[in-house]
Amino acid sequence: DDLTKIQIDNSLSLGWDPDDILLVTNFPYEYKGIKSTVVGDYTVFDQDRSTKIPAINELFKRGLIDEGHIYWFHDHDAFQLVPFEVSLTKDAGFTSHGYSGLWNAGSFFFKKSAQDIFQKIEEYMNKLNSNEKNALTYMWEHNINGINDRWEKMNITYNICIYKIPQNIERSEKPLKVAHFHPHKAHHLD
Repeated sequence: DDLTKIQIDNSLSLGWDPDDILLVTNFPYEYKGIKSTVVGDYTVFDQDRSTKIPAINELFKRGLIDEGHIYWFHDHDAFQLVPFEVSLTKDAGFTSHGYSGLWNAGSFFFKKSAQDIFQKIEEYMNKLNSNEKNALTYMWEHNINGINDRWEKMNITYNICIYKIPQNIERSEKPLKVAHFHPHKAHHLD
């Protein structure tokens, strides 16, 4: 609950319009007039599975993803640091861990035209019995449905996580846009 309030307060302080904040939960929630969109009762049983892709697919099914908008998904522990605008020339933009080519699913951007990409990610999560990072990596490696022509790599500035921070900061566009860490873990704060 505290992280949700922090995220909402942070977004509002950075100038977000409350109508542009899409909070998705599996339970009713409201804070400062921001009401959650309640989706299915997705439960994470272990770290090899994720609910974010099924939840995004549910938003597509409900018609809540509109043409002409760019959506930013970020984990609850990925904090926007400064106002920014993103433009996408393709259907989706993914960040990596910076030091590796692997997708970091904690922060990414997409348009309505990416709906089939997210459906395929979920399909491959199920086929591989794995998480969204491994499913998307598999899709890239095999260029499933021509995905490699439909996504762009976003600068690591949109997802500075807890690994190899000095190297990632050096690679980043400035000012840094997103810091991704668990504030309740002391070793992350170090």
